[in-house]
This record gives sequence, structure tokens and C-alpha cells, in this order.
Amino acid sequence: MTALFSCLVMYRVNLETLSERNKIGTTTPIWDKILLGVYWLLSFFIIYLVAGLEAKKAPAIGGLFYIGIVLVLLATALSLWALMVNTFLESTARIQNDRNQAVCKKGPYRIIRHPTYLAILIWCISMAFIFETIFVCAVSVVIVSIVIIRTYFEDKMMKNELNGYKEYTQEVRYKLFPYIW
Repeated sequence: MTALFSCLVMYRVNLETLSERNKIGTTTPIWDKILLGVYWLLSFFIIYLVAGLEAKKAPAIGGLFYIGIVLVLLATALSLWALMVNTFLESTARIQNDRNQAVCKKGPYRIIRHPTYLAILIWCISMAFIFETIFVCAVSVVIVSIVIIRTYFEDKMMKNELNGYKEYTQEVRYKLFPYIW
């Protein structure tokens, strides 16, 4: 439901970003193709398969479930905010020379450099709270690891290849976690 809502908002607010996200970038580095492939497999299929297989072991719905739902909504809002202000936000990591990419310094990008990755980390915590099983937690930890690795490589690529990004890193020092990293 949150995905449908996000698509409707993007259609009304930032159609350019929505249409660009549907294209396959041929200049995407191999490290991103691998990390993104594993991420998509884990976050769109495996985590739900594992949750279903472990459903009988899960505790009854309690307080953590509702906290998890709130976290899903928070992650969706953060991700949507980033999508609304950054017309260069794609699902793949690449420098968009074909679109004259510029550094986005609006919205959540004033605080952290990779707000959609923070949204994914929040989503991972929410999944662990909603499903409350050991293997869902394990899959969430793997997804978090992939996102942190991807953040490192993407940030390095952008520092080296995107005009103005190195200066932006001096203005906004934190990649994912304000005051931490």
C-alpha cells in the first residue's frame, strides 16, 4: 500500500524521476549490479519467504509489531521525500552525464548524503520487529550490510566523478547516520 501511495505522489510531484527510475542504466558499475541484484532478491523475495516459513514460530502480535508498522511508514516517508527533491535519484549507482547530473542539496540531503539508504535500514529494522523471527532478523542484517557496502562504494564513486560532490561532502559530513557516519 505504501508503494502504491509513493508512486501516485511521485506521478503528481516528480514524474521525471519516476520515468528515469524505470530505465536501465548501462553505465552502472559492476559492483552495483551485483550488490543491487542480491539486495533486490533479499528484500523483495527472500525476507518474505523466510517470514512465511517461520510464521508458526513467530510470537503473537504485540508492541514490536506496531512499532515496526510505524517504522515502515517512517521509511516510506523518508524515501519519498528524497525522491521528491532529487530528480537524479535512480535505483542504480551511476553518474548521469546524459542528464547533466548535479548534486542535490535540498530536503533530507541537507542532513545526510544517502537518505534512501537510511530509509532501507529503517525498513530492515521494521521487518525484524514485524515478523520477530531469528531468520528474518538474519536476512535484515545481510541487507543492512549490503546497503552499508553500497553506500561506501557509491559515495567514493561520486566523490571521484560527480562535479561538486567532494565539496558537498564537506558541507554534509554524514553518509547515513547524522553525527555517526
